[in-house]
Amino acid sequence: MKRTTVLAAGAFLVGGLTYLAAEAIAALGWSDPPYSYARNNISDLGIPDISPWHAVMNTGFVVDGTLFVLAGLGLSVLFEGRARWILLGTAIVHGVGSVVVGLAHASVDGASVPHAAGAGMAIIGGNLVLLAVGRYGSRVGAPRWYTVGSAAAGAVGLAGLALFLADPGILDGGTFERISVYTIIGWEIITGTMILVHRRGLAEVR
Repeated sequence: MKRTTVLAAGAFLVGGLTYLAAEAIAALGWSDPPYSYARNNISDLGIPDISPWHAVMNTGFVVDGTLFVLAGLGLSVLFEGRARWILLGTAIVHGVGSVVVGLAHASVDGASVPHAAGAGMAIIGGNLVLLAVGRYGSRVGAPRWYTVGSAAAGAVGLAGLALFLADPGILDGGTFERISVYTIIGWEIITGTMILVHRRGLAEVR
């Protein structure tokens, strides 16, 4: 196994787990009323005026985004030609967007332009990574369940974003936003675990 692939797997795994841990810790800091995963937006956890542990959430955004870019660099070397550049480009878009979200937090009056742009980059770019892996993963030996699952998760994530923006009133906004984000986080954790534990699939050296 290439060392860069192992490092990429570790970065994906640590990044995803760091994000979830930061979100959970920041949510615990809320009281009266408690933070609602279904009702509240994720970015609410990073607003200094209303989130006591906003620094934890914003750090989580930055750490996960940075590690995602590094992981994308490591994973992209397994691919060739157009597939490599699509995977790398979308990974950078997601990672940079996540870092921007952490550095340019929202406010009680709404998201600033940089924050909104960063969130869009993070969500769209991340789910496009999943679609790219679904399309090209078989070229590097990824199992069919993984490529199909990656593509399906990417499609679900983009649909979640569309529903979040449309606000159809079916579910609370925080639910749709989390659908669009958790597809990426879940994929990070599954990808990192698969490579490190099984030492094949995407990590197979042809």
